[in-house]
Amino acid sequence: MANNKNRIALIGRIGSGKTTLFQRLTNELITYGKTQQVSYSDHFIDTPGEFVELPCFRPQAINVTCDAGLIVLINSSTDHQNSVPPNFVCTYNIPVIGVITKIDHRHSDLKRSRRYLTYAGIHPDKIHPVSAITGDGIRELKAVLQKYITFEI
Repeated sequence: MANNKNRIALIGRIGSGKTTLFQRLTNELITYGKTQQVSYSDHFIDTPGEFVELPCFRPQAINVTCDAGLIVLINSSTDHQNSVPPNFVCTYNIPVIGVITKIDHRHSDLKRSRRYLTYAGIHPDKIHPVSAITGDGIRELKAVLQKYITFEI
């Protein structure tokens, strides 16, 4: 198992694309399945969306990320609702970046997603738009991730 500094915790709302992004980054077959529990791999922690959406589970998001060296807060560009509280990422004592998913969708709104992620406390320069389906932005995101972690993805 990898040490804590080499793990990336993926957090975000239900349906934001956390698992799909994980599958794309690890070159797995992209299949949809609702994440029911925290899923650990050597270098990723995939969390259920309820950890962000339901206030009673937010402490679990904090606990799980103690096993990570980087947090990726994910927002779907098609999401019309923001469940992440203001300055949420200030809770963490490790680096946090933002990822906007589903940029290939016809109802994509990058401006709204950027607003949601900056509201959560992420600096605009640390927000990266991607499409796990088409691959747009994935190479650039991998380069950013490799600045924080010490393994090849």
